[in-house]
Amino acid sequence: MNSMHHATAATLHRIGARVLVAPPELTVTPEAGQIVMTIEAGGAFGDGAHPTTQLCLAALARHTRPGALIDLGSGTGILAIAAAKLGAAPVLAVEIDAAAVQIARANVARNGVAASVQVEQGSLAEVIAGRFGITQAPLVVANILAHVLVDFFAQGLADVVTPGGLLILSGILHMQGPEIRARLGWHGLTQVAEERRNDWLCVIAKRAV
Repeated sequence: MNSMHHATAATLHRIGARVLVAPPELTVTPEAGQIVMTIEAGGAFGDGAHPTTQLCLAALARHTRPGALIDLGSGTGILAIAAAKLGAAPVLAVEIDAAAVQIARANVARNGVAASVQVEQGSLAEVIAGRFGITQAPLVVANILAHVLVDFFAQGLADVVTPGGLLILSGILHMQGPEIRARLGWHGLTQVAEERRNDWLCVIAKRAV
């Protein structure tokens, strides 16, 4: 009975054609062009099951290019790891929660991307202040609750995006979309895409050049 339960608990998540997320107990061999991430959630957010994680992973699969990337509120590190596997470097993953930072660092090592991904405990304000070396990137992702995103805009979120760069936002419920979209305009960002899964939105915006 135990082994049956174990099998159902170990879920493989497929995001589009390219991205697979597996728990540590599953061994998955990628096909050509696919990336596989092994994620031990350990209580941190981001095991691949949540719609916002899936939306952000799909957006990263479309938009990641060589160059720097900043992941704000990185949880397990899943988005930063995906970005590194998709070719971004250097990647800065920032998380306020100390326990999540340790989980993310372990996941980064487990996925062989420690050379590309730097996981730091800290805030958006500390990123802007230059505490972690990288203060701007052409691709910035933040999958956090909408009220935190609202605070982030007030703190200077748009300034972390290189002019002409993209900002991927999720953690937004459908009814919170207008509030977030309003802030894009106030801060020199233009929405270029929006994806919806269940009640959740992922908004992709471009910073003016």
